[in-house]
Amino acid sequence: MNYQELVAFSENLHQLAESNQDLFGPELDQFKRSNGIDQPQQLDQACQTLQDQNRLMNIGIVGRVKAGKSSLLNALIFDGEPILPKAATPMTAALTTITWGEVFQAKVEFYSEADIAIIKNKASQYDQRLAVRKVQCLDELVQRRRAQANGAPINIEELTVLADKKALSELQRDEGLFAAHDQYQRMQRSGLELSTLHSQSEIQASTPKELAERLHNYVGASGKFMPFTKTVHVFMPLEALRDICIIDTPGMNDPVQSREERTVELLKTCDVVFIVSPAGQFLNEQDLEVMGRITQKEGIQELVLVASQVDTQLYGSEKRARLSDALDAIRGQLSARAQSTLADLKQSSPEVGAVFDGLISSVHRNLLHSSGLCHSLNRRFDTPESWDSNEQVTWENLTGDYPDYFTRDNTDLSLSSLDSLANIEAIKAVLAQVREKKAEITQQKLGNLTATKQKNLEAFKAQIINLARNQIAQVKNANIEQLDVQLGLLESKRLELSLALDFSFKGSMLDYRQKLRDDMRKVASTLLRESEAAIDKAEGSYSTTITTNNDGFGSWIARKMWGGGTTERTVTRPKIVSSQVVSTIKGFMNDIQDELGAKVEGSHRWLNEELSRSLTPKIREVLEEDTNGQMIKQAILSVIQSIPYDDFNLGIELPEELKSRGTLKDSEAETFKDAADDFVGSLGSKVKSKISAFISNVERNAPVTISDAFVDEIQRKISVLKDQVNNAAQTIDRLERLARKTEEVAL
Repeated sequence: MNYQELVAFSENLHQLAESNQDLFGPELDQFKRSNGIDQPQQLDQACQTLQDQNRLMNIGIVGRVKAGKSSLLNALIFDGEPILPKAATPMTAALTTITWGEVFQAKVEFYSEADIAIIKNKASQYDQRLAVRKVQCLDELVQRRRAQANGAPINIEELTVLADKKALSELQRDEGLFAAHDQYQRMQRSGLELSTLHSQSEIQASTPKELAERLHNYVGASGKFMPFTKTVHVFMPLEALRDICIIDTPGMNDPVQSREERTVELLKTCDVVFIVSPAGQFLNEQDLEVMGRITQKEGIQELVLVASQVDTQLYGSEKRARLSDALDAIRGQLSARAQSTLADLKQSSPEVGAVFDGLISSVHRNLLHSSGLCHSLNRRFDTPESWDSNEQVTWENLTGDYPDYFTRDNTDLSLSSLDSLANIEAIKAVLAQVREKKAEITQQKLGNLTATKQKNLEAFKAQIINLARNQIAQVKNANIEQLDVQLGLLESKRLELSLALDFSFKGSMLDYRQKLRDDMRKVASTLLRESEAAIDKAEGSYSTTITTNNDGFGSWIARKMWGGGTTERTVTRPKIVSSQVVSTIKGFMNDIQDELGAKVEGSHRWLNEELSRSLTPKIREVLEEDTNGQMIKQAILSVIQSIPYDDFNLGIELPEELKSRGTLKDSEAETFKDAADDFVGSLGSKVKSKISAFISNVERNAPVTISDAFVDEIQRKISVLKDQVNNAAQTIDRLERLARKTEEVAL
């Protein structure tokens, strides 16, 4: 069954119900609300949205700057043409999304005033720390030189130069502050004002190359608008991009926190993430920090390691007589390194949780080599005059070291050899597998949704038929005089019903609120204990080697003569991957929202059953046998379901200091961990306050009494029934036709 058939089934049932609404009153609406019966257009939209959301395959590209990400994307999408610009530095790399569009265009998001204020503030911090460190370094050098000079004059100018270089080298290691400093300097030199850039936020072109040329102005190292470019969304009418969205992430230590957060959020939507690392420096510390952005995703998420620029490893110690043997040896070494590096990452950074478990357990299967440059050579083999200098040098190296595989005399062999190094088809095969798996999951989700909705609609159909037949029986058996007597009796017993019902109702509502409060607090306490334990495990560490100069003249001579006179020691320092911690906290907050929301929804059902159970016998006792039992049941259900219910909304925002900021070390890691501990520690009291406020709101919104509403509803039903009895033939005919037509509606 396709979902369009289910929508048509829903439309037919709703049309019949709505055209006969006057026969039943609110009963059908109450049934629809309590059983989750969607309007046909809502059902259609839900199914369509599920298909649309899952039709688009999100592909994440993660890797440090100059890892070969642009070359890989150019090979995958543009058949090796150098369309996508390469970022020159981490600071010039923008967050880029690439997807299908009707025309070649790009939409650029520039930094906001708030973003620029953050960059300026961090740049100022960098300048202040640099100035302080220069003074400290100079003081250290002067003291050391005095101890060694034995009264000889000291060249302050020379030491100042050395101190400045040392301080600059140290501060540049703080890549977050250095990136902000560099970015702000570029903004200042550009002479542009943010307010003038709105007109430059959209680019259009007629070809991919023309679009690429215009993009250089925004993301190229010397681009006019580059200092202000935050994110670029590229759209191209290319079949390779249909139904996919590629998310190309910038380097780490993003100077703008809002873009770092957006990067992490986008990566959570990805169905497959390619982790691109150069084969020559495979999975170094920068790569591990970049990988820290990848957080657990619900559903399918394939992680694939791509050892890029593999052609650079074919020479020297890795050289073999056969090209395939050389590739096998390189892949073996890369697999071993990936296995140990990722295992160490899991050990030293517990905050990554289970994200990389699948990758660690199947590194060999999920490790691919690649060379975008070799793919480009393969595609433009017949036009060597179009090769750039890097491509020419690569071809010369290949022909020199592997002449049996790369030669102008055998085009087919050369193309095949280049293809084996490029390995683009293997990467495309991974995408095809993910797409197939995604399609299966989408169909499963759609099948589950339609099965649930079909069950609800079948119950709705049965309810329409049941109501019609019950109403026919009531019209046939009713007597106008008796109905008038019942109306008078109800009015006369209004006070008695009030005494019988309202006290019981008040007690049930009190029990409901107390039970709901206790249940919600119990759920919240359990989840909060789990979250505290998870955050405690999120503190990682890293080891670094510190070199200190030994005191004494002999050590000074050793440093000057052969680089000795120093002592190395390994220290362990704190490290934390902020995105993983933030993801953990958000995950627990979502769990709290979902669990408490489910508890509230379940409590609604409990209250309905409790009120029906406790009030029905009291009504029968007061009215004795003077009122229709079916009418009493329907009336009390109508009154109970008219009691307003609120949905629980946690509504707790993460504080500014707990936004994703990449991988943090040393004092920044400790500060972030303290902020996480403080937030989680205070989360318990915040959640309790939210629960208390919710319960108070429930109490304010609920009616104080129920007897008047019940009497009014019974009187309304008797009046409607009197009208139907006065037009019995016509009413029964309509009800019989309704029951018959409803039975005929089928899937």
